[in-house]
Amino acid sequence: MKKKFKTYEFDYARKAKSVSYGALRNKKNIKGIVIHYTSGSKDTAKNECDYFATGNTRSAGAHIFIDYDGKSGRSIPLTRTAWSVGNPDGCYQRGTYYSTLNNSNTVSIELCGIANRFASEVQIEETEEVIRWIKRSCPNVQYIVRHYDIVRKNCPAPYVENEKAWRQLQKRLLKCIK
Repeated sequence: MKKKFKTYEFDYARKAKSVSYGALRNKKNIKGIVIHYTSGSKDTAKNECDYFATGNTRSAGAHIFIDYDGKSGRSIPLTRTAWSVGNPDGCYQRGTYYSTLNNSNTVSIELCGIANRFASEVQIEETEEVIRWIKRSCPNVQYIVRHYDIVRKNCPAPYVENEKAWRQLQKRLLKCIK
């Protein structure tokens, strides 16, 4: 049964443990959406939400997970800062958007099951729907970037290793916030 959150129905919702997120924030201050990948090849939105709700012990999390079959899961409310794009140990280089986008002003979407492949069409379509919902909830969103574009982490790897594929996906996703 889908879980409804102010005009969007996720296939699954389970709140992450508090170690995964931080302070409350105003959705009007959210400027960007960051696309990540879980680095798994067979993981699902449901099992990622379950893990972050019960097993996670580190400062890491994401607002939304979308799996290869187009199922979506909500893990952290948009009104909370997810620990997802920072550089706490200084182990990554600064990317193009390092000074513009950070944990407190972005929403993170994790694409599941794309470790060795690009996102499926149904996964992209669900991502587009989720982005439209985010834009309605967070009217000042103007950027859609990869984790790589903030801290040069190889994430989402298939779209870091193939810049042309990323530009095509990004162009498609940006249409959802115009």
